[in-house]
This record gives sequence, structure tokens and C-alpha cells, in this order.
Amino acid sequence: MLMNGMPLILVVEHNLHDLELLNSHLRILNFSCICTKQGVRAVMLAQTHQPDLILLDTMLSNLSANRVIDDLKHNSKTATIPIIAVTPLTEVQDDESTMLAGFDDCITKPYDFNQLEVVISRHIPVSKLKYSILQVSERK
Repeated sequence: MLMNGMPLILVVEHNLHDLELLNSHLRILNFSCICTKQGVRAVMLAQTHQPDLILLDTMLSNLSANRVIDDLKHNSKTATIPIIAVTPLTEVQDDESTMLAGFDDCITKPYDFNQLEVVISRHIPVSKLKYSILQVSERK
């Protein structure tokens, strides 16, 4: 759902430093963000705000990422939202197992922001991205 005309991304990250880093970078790219460190809160935020994309840390402590995915994919309000796995480089799975877990794509930590932009552009509809690109180019 667009927020202030910008695509909305829900960032779910257990590490506060990484959460702030992602939030800052996504705002520079002209995305609206809502952030949380908790899986339970992520499910509630997704149902309430219906973001265009969810970046989900696979290392959550209070509710596993698989449980979060299961809850989101079985709710009619959130079932079609793309969910991107955010995983440590040491935990990278192959594409098939990532998709079987319910993720739509995967990015690794430490963050490669070029990879992040490619993955986001793959999953957020072009019409929503056009607004963000226009806004970024107008700031230059």
C-alpha cells in the first residue's frame, strides 16, 4: 500500500544496527518504511498497513521467520505480499529451499545495497517504483 505516494516496505530485523541501516538506505531510495524487531509485531503491522514488500530476517528470536511467513501467507490481507528472506551469508540456502519455505526471494548480510535494489525492483510493481524514481531524480 502506498504511503504518502511511496511504496511501503516492512522491515523485520532482529539486530537494531541492521534495522537502522536498512531503514536509512530505503528512505534514501524514497521508500516509506515501518520497522520492527519482533515477528509477532511484524504480523500485526503487515495486516494493518499491508506493505508492498516485507524484508524478513531469518534469525528472529521471539517468533520464527517460518511462523511469520505461515501466518502472513494464510491471511487474505497479507497472502500476496512478497516476502524477502534476509539471511547471514553463512546461512544462505539454495533458491529452491528458500522458495519452499515461503519466501519470494533472498538477500544476504552483510548487505549489498545494489543487490537489495535489484530484489526490490523485482517484486514491487513498476508503477509504484516510477513514483519513487521520479521523486529521487527531482531531488538531484
